[in-house]
Amino acid sequence: MSSRTTFSRNFLYNIVGALLPIIVSLGTVPFYIQQIGLARYGVVTISWVLLGYFGFLDFGLSRATANALAKLGHATPRERSPVLMTAFYCNLCLGLVAGVVMYGIGYLVLLHLVKIPGDLLPETRQAFPWMAAMLPLGMLAGITTGALESREKFLLSNTLGSFGAMAGQVLPLICCYVIGPRLDVVIPATLITRLVVVVLTYGIVIRLEWPLRLLDFDMTWLRKLFGYGSWVSISSLLNPILDTSNQLIVGATLGVAAVAGYSVPMTLAMRTQVVATALSRTLFPRLSRLSHVEALDSMQRATRSLAYGFGMVCGPAILFSGAFLRIWIGPHFQATSQAVAQILMFGAWTNGVAFLPYSFLQARGRPHITATVGLFEVIPFFAVLWLAIERFGLPGAALAWTLRVSINCILLFVLSGAVGRETLMLVPGIVLMLASLIVALLVPMSIATAAIAAAIVGLMFAVMTYVLDPTLRTTSQRIGRKLLRSR
Repeated sequence: MSSRTTFSRNFLYNIVGALLPIIVSLGTVPFYIQQIGLARYGVVTISWVLLGYFGFLDFGLSRATANALAKLGHATPRERSPVLMTAFYCNLCLGLVAGVVMYGIGYLVLLHLVKIPGDLLPETRQAFPWMAAMLPLGMLAGITTGALESREKFLLSNTLGSFGAMAGQVLPLICCYVIGPRLDVVIPATLITRLVVVVLTYGIVIRLEWPLRLLDFDMTWLRKLFGYGSWVSISSLLNPILDTSNQLIVGATLGVAAVAGYSVPMTLAMRTQVVATALSRTLFPRLSRLSHVEALDSMQRATRSLAYGFGMVCGPAILFSGAFLRIWIGPHFQATSQAVAQILMFGAWTNGVAFLPYSFLQARGRPHITATVGLFEVIPFFAVLWLAIERFGLPGAALAWTLRVSINCILLFVLSGAVGRETLMLVPGIVLMLASLIVALLVPMSIATAAIAAAIVGLMFAVMTYVLDPTLRTTSQRIGRKLLRSR
C-alpha cells in the first residue's frame, strides 16, 4: 500500500472517529437540557472547562510521548518500552496530584466564582469529587493515544476513542432517566464509562507493545520528555483558558443559565473542526519523522486543502446556524444564540487552519514558539473579552474569541516560516468567509432563505477548492477515472 493511500485512509479514520461522537453529542444535547435543565447543564459545561484547565498538570508528557514514539515508529518494542513506561509512571503520579489540586482549587472556583442557584449547591458539592477523579484517567489515556498513533494505527485508536466518547454521552443520559436528573448521577456515570474505556485501551496497547518491562523507568527519557513537555504544558494550560474562559466569565457576569446560551454554539463551532483535527493528527507523526523541507512542504499543501475544504463546512454553517438552532432547540434559543453561533463559526475556521502550523512547530521540536505566542495573547485577550461581554453580552464573548484565534493563526503561520506565495492562494477563501459572516449578521433570513444562501456559499467553496487546490483536483480526477473504469 502506497504512503499516499495509507495517509488518506488514516485521515478518513480520523474524520469518522471524530464525527461519530459529534453526531451522538448533538443528538443528546436537547435531551440533556430537557431532562436536567439549563442551569444544571451550565454546571456540567463549566465542570468540563475546569477539567480542561487542569489538564496542563501532565506537564506536556502526553504530547512529548507522542512525539518521541512517532520518531520511534518503526523501532522494536525493546526500544519503545522505556518511553512508554517512563511516561506511564510519570503521568500516573502527576494525574493523582492533579486530581487533588483540581478538587481543592476547582471546588472553590465552581462554588464561589460562578453564580450557581442555591438549590443546586448540594448536588454540585456531591458531584465535583467525581469530576476531579476524571483528570488522572484523561492524563493516562493520552499515553495510549500517542502509542497507537505513533504506529499510525488510527483505525484502532479512533474506534476506541469513539466508543468511549459516545458511551460517555449516552450512558449518563440513560442514568438520568432511570435514576434521576441530578448532577451526582450524570458525572459519576461519566467517570465509570471513562474508567472502563481506559482499562480496555491499556490492555490493547500492552498487547501491541509486548514485551514491555514494568521497571523500564529511564531517567534519560524522563529528562527528554520533560524538556519537550515543559513548553507543551504551557500551551496545554493556555489553550483551554483562552478557548473556554469565555464561559466562566459569562457565568460570572451574566449568570450560569447564560452559559448554556454560549456553550451550545461554542460546542457546535469546536465540533466542526473535526476535519482540521483529523488532518493535524494524521500529519503529526509524519511531520515528526520527515526532514524539515519535506515537512514544511507537506504542511503548506495541507493548509490549502484544509482552508478550502473546511470552508465548505464553515461558510454554509455561518449562514445556516441561526436556522439550525431554531430547528434543533427552539426559537427562543435561536434569538439568544444566533449571532454567537455565526461569529464563532468564522473563528472555528481560522482556528482550524491554525492547527497545521501549530502541529508543525511542535512536531519539529519547537513547542516553545506555540507557548510563547499563547503567553503574549493572555492579557490583551482577557481585556478585550471583559469589555466585549460588558458592551455586547454573549455576542461580545464570541467576537473576542474569534479575534484572538484569527490573530493567533496569522502569528503561527509567520513563525513557522510558511508564509509565501502559497499564502496568497488563501485570499479568495478569506474574502468569501468574511462576506458570509457580514451577510449572516446583517440580513434577516427565513429557514428556506438561509438554506439557499448556505448552499450557494458551499458550492462556491467547492468550485474554488477544485480550481485552487491541485491536491484535491488530482484526487478528484483519480476517483473519477476509477469510477469510469468500474462502469
